[in-house]
Amino acid sequence: MFKENDRTNVIVYRSVKYNKLPVGIPRCKSCKSIHIHAAGRAAQIAWGIAIAVVILSFAIWGVAGIFGIFAGFIIGFGGSGWLQAKLACDKGIYPPEQGAKRNEAVQDLVINGWSLRQPTA
Repeated sequence: MFKENDRTNVIVYRSVKYNKLPVGIPRCKSCKSIHIHAAGRAAQIAWGIAIAVVILSFAIWGVAGIFGIFAGFIIGFGGSGWLQAKLACDKGIYPPEQGAKRNEAVQDLVINGWSLRQPTA
């Protein structure tokens, strides 16, 4: 959790000072197992698709297929996070951020000005 203390915005200089509070959300063994399995499966699927995109881009466009590598990285990194959340939701389990939002202690902190997102300058 993050709480902004001071923000400075000058024409050429921007700065943010904030407090950081680690918050642990308890999970049962079953939910933890589902999250771990979803993360592993999502990574396998996303990186499998990413590798297929890279191979197909080289097969179709030859040397110009090098741009497929960038697409592969985007799919591999971005897709695995999205897919992990989807796989957990399919099992009836909230993804970590949504689960944290539903926690009473976190809701109290949010009411008092704390945020789940780190402030940027």
